[in-house]
Amino acid sequence: MVFLGGASILLLVALLLISLPWLMRTKRVQQDVLTNTRLVNLRLSELAVEQEQGLLSQSDRVQAENELKVALLDEVKDSVAQQQSTLWILVIGMSIGVAVAGTVYFKANQLSQINAWQDAISRLPELGKSINNKQDISSQELQDFALGLRTRLHEEPDNAVGWMLLGRVWGALNQPQTAKDAFEKSIQLNPKSVGALLSYAQALILIGSEGDIQQAKRVLRGVLELEPDNVNALGTLAVVSTELGDKISAQGYWQRLQAGLPPSDPNYAMVQQKIDELAANNSADTQSAAAPTKVVGEGARVVITVQIDEVLLAKLPENGILFVFAQDASGQVRMPAAVVKLPLTQFPVTVELSDANAMMANYSLSSLSKAKLVARVSRDENVAQAAGELQGEITIDLQVDELTQQTILIDKELM
Repeated sequence: MVFLGGASILLLVALLLISLPWLMRTKRVQQDVLTNTRLVNLRLSELAVEQEQGLLSQSDRVQAENELKVALLDEVKDSVAQQQSTLWILVIGMSIGVAVAGTVYFKANQLSQINAWQDAISRLPELGKSINNKQDISSQELQDFALGLRTRLHEEPDNAVGWMLLGRVWGALNQPQTAKDAFEKSIQLNPKSVGALLSYAQALILIGSEGDIQQAKRVLRGVLELEPDNVNALGTLAVVSTELGDKISAQGYWQRLQAGLPPSDPNYAMVQQKIDELAANNSADTQSAAAPTKVVGEGARVVITVQIDEVLLAKLPENGILFVFAQDASGQVRMPAAVVKLPLTQFPVTVELSDANAMMANYSLSSLSKAKLVARVSRDENVAQAAGELQGEITIDLQVDELTQQTILIDKELM
């Protein structure tokens, strides 16, 4: 309203400036007519005096008066006609000016976009409810929802859930780069949001560059630190590792995923098929230690295939837990530098130890030059050693930014 009021005042001022010359000219013409009228009246008085003095006859005086009156009448008619002509020109010019100004205003101010924006804001709760209820929603409605939500986030920039939801909407609109930026904002506000981390990893995978996929792997490992049995993170890591050719790690993730599925689950057989395929491809590598592979920028990594002696199979606890961890081989530090815990499943089992599995930020696998790798089957979730538990171990050398493949045979019962 303030804008429209100001625009109206400016338009009136412009019209006044346009009409001012015409008003001044009209006033000048009127003054000229008045002056000429006075002159004619004066001349008429002079003609009367001249007749009295005998200088003019009656007929000459009447003729002269008629000529003066006709000349004055013609001048008045000309001025009136001129004023009317000028008035029409002024009216037409002002109309054209108003029309041009209105056209420019309605074209330039994007009123339709403003109306759409205001409509999106008003429909934000309705659209959000439709999305939450997983109802069919059109692309245009998603765009409207994103527009309204972005406006809300401008008012509430610290709303981590809002940024995560905005990222998911952009992802649904097939704009992964924009979605990635929104997820990064959400994670910056809440670094431990599993939902935002998983969605962020999916956006990185959709972008598809090698750097983004490697970043997605690191993000998913971070999810497993928060939720070791997260099915979405395990499944995505298994697929990504397979695509990157890291089949040993992929096999481990598939096995961990299967351990959390009941045999009656329809996905159990599919996961088992993936495990069998990878096991067949990796059989030559899992029989002995493989040569180290450079993994620049990811720290030390060890892919471990855990096997068990057939003699000990009968002693496996029904609801046992498998711990695989790395310790300082010198024994000076007893705390594990990296540890993975997963429910007991069929052997062999493949797991990966890396800096992402560290228990402390300043003490990780890359801190070790010589490590003792231990695989232990426990009856409970306590990693501490106890009698009756089954264990196997090996000692290896470690190098930062190297990936090694090892095999541990569980071959003894602790006393």
